[in-house]
Amino acid sequence: MNQSLQPISFKDPSGHVIQKEDGYYRYVSHQYATEYEHLMHSGLYKSLTDASLMIEHQEIEEKETGNNYYKVLFPQQIELITYPYEWVFSQWLDMALAFLRINRIALQHGMILKDATPYNFVFAEGKCMLLDSLSFRFFKDGDPWIAYRQFCEEILGPLALMRYNDPSWARLQRAFLRGFPLAFVSQQLPLKTWFNTACLLHIHLHAKFQNRKENARQTHAGFSKQKLKILWELLQKTLTKWDRPLNVHSIWDQYYENDIEEENYLADKTAVVSQWLAETKPDITIDLGANTGKFSFIAAQFSKQVIALENDRICVEQIRTESKQKKINNISTLVADITEPSPALGWANAEKTALLKRMNGDMVLALALVHHLCLSKNIPLDFIAKTIAGITTKYAIVEFVSKNDSKAKSLLQHREDIFEDYTEDNFVNSFNKYFKLVDTCAASARKLFLWEKK
Repeated sequence: MNQSLQPISFKDPSGHVIQKEDGYYRYVSHQYATEYEHLMHSGLYKSLTDASLMIEHQEIEEKETGNNYYKVLFPQQIELITYPYEWVFSQWLDMALAFLRINRIALQHGMILKDATPYNFVFAEGKCMLLDSLSFRFFKDGDPWIAYRQFCEEILGPLALMRYNDPSWARLQRAFLRGFPLAFVSQQLPLKTWFNTACLLHIHLHAKFQNRKENARQTHAGFSKQKLKILWELLQKTLTKWDRPLNVHSIWDQYYENDIEEENYLADKTAVVSQWLAETKPDITIDLGANTGKFSFIAAQFSKQVIALENDRICVEQIRTESKQKKINNISTLVADITEPSPALGWANAEKTALLKRMNGDMVLALALVHHLCLSKNIPLDFIAKTIAGITTKYAIVEFVSKNDSKAKSLLQHREDIFEDYTEDNFVNSFNKYFKLVDTCAASARKLFLWEKK
């Protein structure tokens, strides 16, 4: 049996995640048996899963484990796990509010979350849900909020930086997997945050007295259930007011409205892409460079799941907003630059899996993208073809924009044209190494290609 201990789960003695050929399993240790039984039989598990705040799991029988584990769980399998450094502000906010709500529900059942890491949450079916069902511990009056410091460093601090400075701070989570030090956060936040009660108490003053308390080996004072509930309610009120970042800008959020010169081109392109999607019937479509999601929403009509990848955070926010308004739950978003995809990180570079290892589908859309990669980022056509072939199992719809196109000319306006290899023939030859050509359709100086993987 092919299975391996996942490095992401090695730190918690309550249990481990093991990957097998048919998915991920969670193994519950004997020392967590009491907490697990309380979670399952107190009504807490049902309350959280009914509210779509935690993923469901099934208990299975597995003889090979013997007495090494108390239970073996098969959780709901998630098509794409995204990490906090690939989220937009609204996802961070949804996660923080879900964390507080889960704690309030758990407290009613005599438990509390022992961790406050955003990596315990996943986005699926349009909702933010807790991924780790072994994150609970018992709580009684007088106990400390054990995850308080972690909450401030890994959730509240990053959110404040995104809210008051720039939403791009989320990407720096790649360099701070355990959260930002509070002293660092305090130094980066503007003066006005000293007049925000949550920032003052839980970031600025917390940072000021943190080292003093640690040197004295003091622990956090205990809480009654009522006081802890009030604290969480106050935090929730603050975060609810943080409905959007204060400093945002984008050059792509009006792309289809302002930057497409020919209406007929867009209509023809929409018709062709829709037809090819209807014919190929993909399960998972990856939309590379999704912009504001025009073709992600089209793909959602023909696919079970759509992964919309876009580097512009404002565009991704628009996709999420429109998805919620239209109640479309089969589009997953992530902020990423395909030229700099998230690498493998953490212990032995194995705690966090590289994006190109996590992202896989049977259809890739690369529309109005190749010319940007080649003429702006100097990415060779062979590299692009190989990367697309690596993330699709069946098909790809790729658009080629010639140098005669006005948008291609604008990319070369202020730089030397060193791209002699950027031709349609070389494009076709590059993709022919990994795909066979199924169909083509020309539109002005642009051309759509439907490829099937060899």
